[in-house]
Amino acid sequence: MNPKCRKLWKEEVMKGAIISVRNIVMGLQRASNTFNVPKYTSKDKVNNKEGVYKLVSTKLGIKPVLLFELEDSLVSYCLEME
Repeated sequence: MNPKCRKLWKEEVMKGAIISVRNIVMGLQRASNTFNVPKYTSKDKVNNKEGVYKLVSTKLGIKPVLLFELEDSLVSYCLEME
């Protein structure tokens, strides 16, 4: 899948869709049309038992291997050794 086509929805909009489906204000299809979010993405997030804010704010991609501080110190060390 083209990485430019992933996660085109905004976090606030997805939160609204998840909350409205979980509170039985509207169904999944109607929420996806109303909030303009992907149906199956919102279905996965609605069925997940985690909190709404944690579900929506997840980052895409793999997690880094090195801690950011360790990476910064390694970069500065490499630049010193040049």
